Amino acid sequence: MLRSVLAALAAASVLAAFPALAGVGKTWTTSGTEQFAAGELDGVAVRSTGEVELAPAVEKIEGLEAELVWDAQAALDGTVYVATGSPAAVYAVRGNRAELVHKSDEKHVLSVLPLPDGSVLAGTAPQGIIYRIDRGGEAEVLVDLEDAYVWDMAIDPFNRIYCATGPEGRLLRLNRAGEVTEVLKAKQNNLMCVATDAEGTVYAGSAPDGYVYRVEHGEKATVLYDADEDEVHALVVDEAGVLYACTAQSQPPGPRGGPPQSPPGEQSAQAAVPIPSPPAAAGAPATHNSIYRIAPGEGAVLLARFDKMFLLSLCLLNGEVIGGTGTDGRLVAVRPDMTYRILTEFDAAHVTAMARDAEGDVIVGTSNAGALWRLRRDHRPDGTLISKPFDAGYLSRWGRIWWKEKLATGQSIRIKVRTGNSGEPDEHWSEWTRWANRSDGEPLDVPIARFAQFSAELSTRPITGSPLLLEVNVSYRQANRKPRIVSFTLDGEPLLEEPQGGPSSRAQPPRPPAGRRQRQAEPATRNLAWRAADPNDDELRYDLYYRGVGETDWMKVDDDIEEDTDYAWDTSRLPDGYYFLKLVARDDAARPRDEALADERITAPLLIDNRPPAVADISARRLADGTYEITGIARDEHGQITNIEVSHNAGDWAPVFPTDGIFDSLEEPFSHRTDILEPGEHVFVFAATDSRENAGSGKLVVRVEPEPE
Repeated sequence: MLRSVLAALAAASVLAAFPALAGVGKTWTTSGTEQFAAGELDGVAVRSTGEVELAPAVEKIEGLEAELVWDAQAALDGTVYVATGSPAAVYAVRGNRAELVHKSDEKHVLSVLPLPDGSVLAGTAPQGIIYRIDRGGEAEVLVDLEDAYVWDMAIDPFNRIYCATGPEGRLLRLNRAGEVTEVLKAKQNNLMCVATDAEGTVYAGSAPDGYVYRVEHGEKATVLYDADEDEVHALVVDEAGVLYACTAQSQPPGPRGGPPQSPPGEQSAQAAVPIPSPPAAAGAPATHNSIYRIAPGEGAVLLARFDKMFLLSLCLLNGEVIGGTGTDGRLVAVRPDMTYRILTEFDAAHVTAMARDAEGDVIVGTSNAGALWRLRRDHRPDGTLISKPFDAGYLSRWGRIWWKEKLATGQSIRIKVRTGNSGEPDEHWSEWTRWANRSDGEPLDVPIARFAQFSAELSTRPITGSPLLLEVNVSYRQANRKPRIVSFTLDGEPLLEEPQGGPSSRAQPPRPPAGRRQRQAEPATRNLAWRAADPNDDELRYDLYYRGVGETDWMKVDDDIEEDTDYAWDTSRLPDGYYFLKLVARDDAARPRDEALADERITAPLLIDNRPPAVADISARRLADGTYEITGIARDEHGQITNIEVSHNAGDWAPVFPTDGIFDSLEEPFSHRTDILEPGEHVFVFAATDSRENAGSGKLVVRVEPEPE
């Protein structure tokens, strides 16, 4: 897990895309936390309840020259000291300037701790050395630890210094002389963070099991909480002694209880300790991370949970818990009622450090790129939300823009739009439109394009609060594209010469297998079915026509059919023969007449055969052995004969075969040999079935005279 968190400091997050809409008279609607938060936030915040408001003012602090900011801690005088990597250094932030205090020969300064006497401790990696830096910037080694990482340091009200280290998971206590006492050796790879309260209680967060430890009176350690995630990355305690913890898990949790894992890169006890330098390939976590509230005597409460982002730093401001995230470089503010705001975002992958200064503002440190910022307690006078580009799916005309807002006197919201034909805006996109100021709607003058984007500006006068943006709507209409009929079947058999997804083939009349088949209850009813698609998702209507082979005019079967459907076609009034069917799919119900388009498909000739076959020329001759040979012909005008059967004196049906042994013709001579017939009258009924399962029959009566005495 440690490698995952460190590696994540190099990646950028991608939030979920807006769903694309299509069709005439459609509306692109942007609302809710997820959709607003997918855009670029410049001086605006997004609430978990879905509103956009002005964010606290943010100012850049100049003077930092580092790629990674690992830690920030405030001294008693309000100066904020910052630990950096690439290069390793300690800075002091006073006002809007960061001044270099000390530059280390180590790879990283992971943690800093200002002391009451004005000196500063700096914990390093990968050597695990703690330096003491005096007021003049001179550094001396306070202690050279066995540990490789000094992840975090804290001081309690009794001036006892605590260090959270790795990769052996130790919590150490130092005195001013650099003497070390091991307070806790956890069955964890790393203690990532440490904090103290006003009573001197010490808290530490671990990886890879996500424990929060409590150490009472500097001696006995217990597990205070077992988080759902595998790494507790930062801790902060408020004035009432309530502890807040955030997590930085990269993968969904696996089974607990196994032996502690080696730290990333460590193959054996003799292997070199890895340097905490993030590889560029890391990305956003594949799971959620959380902020927990742990109150004395009340237990832990899940305060907020965020999907696919790390929570890397914590601070308290104006009654809210501020969390720094990665890999999207944002600040989230969580309120006691468990609602939250996305406060702002930085041009960096991760927000890795925060501390309050003498003015009560928050000094924020980011990594990749490394920078320092001042987060003011009051909101900005103005801010902008630039939406994620919206994909209309095809070239579209853009109509009007309107939005929902809540304003007080002195507050305003205005919005502008631009369009383009690439997924990401570039120099080939249109210019922004003029500002639209009326929330009830204004027309847009932008080029026809597939993609669009809006920019919403919120502004307010001093001491009037913030306007709220609740929803933005933009109407559009895709340029029309022709619908397409993709399938058309008759009684389950394809009718189209080029059915979708298959090779070109001319549809043939169905050829049922030989053998007895159940006759259809309504042989004149043919079952049609079709499916069509419209690239614009327009509503389609259908017209159905037929004409006989050799004819020129189409005759209507039905029109204005509103849905893809199964259609029962009554052919009882049609003469038997071959016919064409034509299906038309049109979008004129959703398009103006001059834009409407249609697709039509004409089938191969199909057979309409409602007349039964005839069974004729039935005759019998007596054979020498006393049996009879009965012959006849079954014939049909259009459908091949598929089956012949015989019933003797109303008995069970028995198969009869054509003379040539194969059912393959419109006319099939047949022969049937009886058993020896007893004297008397014998009735033979022959039934023939054609390819449409039409059945016809013929009868022969054979009279057998008794033998003379």
